[in-house]
Amino acid sequence: MRMTVPALSVVIPAFDAEATLGEQLDAFARQRTTVPFEVLVCDNGSRDGTRALVRAREVGAPWLRLLDASARRGPAAARNVGARHAQAPLLAFADADDVVADDWVETMHAALEVDELVTGSLEGELLNAAHRASVSWTSEAVYAMPFMPRLRGASTNNLGVRRAVFEKVGGFHEDLRTSEDTDLCWRIQLAGHRLVEHPEIVLHVRKRDGVRAAFWQGYHYGVGDELLRARYLLVAAALCEQDESPRGDAAAPPSSASDRLRQLAERVGRFRGRVRWADHAFRAGHRWGSMRGRRAAREVVPLPVPVVLPRPDGA
Repeated sequence: MRMTVPALSVVIPAFDAEATLGEQLDAFARQRTTVPFEVLVCDNGSRDGTRALVRAREVGAPWLRLLDASARRGPAAARNVGARHAQAPLLAFADADDVVADDWVETMHAALEVDELVTGSLEGELLNAAHRASVSWTSEAVYAMPFMPRLRGASTNNLGVRRAVFEKVGGFHEDLRTSEDTDLCWRIQLAGHRLVEHPEIVLHVRKRDGVRAAFWQGYHYGVGDELLRARYLLVAAALCEQDESPRGDAAAPPSSASDRLRQLAERVGRFRGRVRWADHAFRAGHRWGSMRGRRAAREVVPLPVPVVLPRPDGA
């Protein structure tokens, strides 16, 4: 039976994702839902068998489409291509190396019928038991940064947004190669909408395996953090001035994605063997990325302060 009009469009950017994408597509094939949905795999110029894999899966899967998103490199650009081709009024974003839960479509759709911008919970054991060396933490779904404690961020591996809201803010900022998900969440909140966590939307996260991979992940996070700091310099200052609560309040959420992950690792105390080396590699990469990011941030033009700022209570 061929699907007519989907209620939910799932966008997956893919670059050389042949090794993991099949597991993600298997998860969508076994979804327990009555919601009509489509999955748009946006190939960002893969050099492996990613395109062939999707083409083969399209046979007998009317919910699956392969899109050419190679004109501009980067996950933000690939996701924007998917959003432009999406047919549904509700957009969801997932990654090619993770695996959604079997009821992910159902719970994501239900959440977006209630809230305009949503995220779920991240599970970090299922896909990582056989890893040689992965960082010892699993990210939390919602996070904040020290210079922007009022606004929350969430990863695009488990994010949903109403299409009208996504288009209102102009989609993803394509000059950002990392932290584009945080940037999108912040701009949506600055436009007057809320980010709401729905723990029932479960995603199984695949961590980077190996010390080298952990280092480069930390590096890219470090660069992204500094570019965001420069991009939101004026907004952060305005929010800080408006906010009546003291900065550094014990009730405030962890500072940033990377800081939060490191703090979690220290609390858990899993610093042994290869796990310990992966944790150290991530930290070293983040420090180096921060230094490189600060130099690159000199060229960033800060965003103007919105006329209306979000209230301190998030309402």
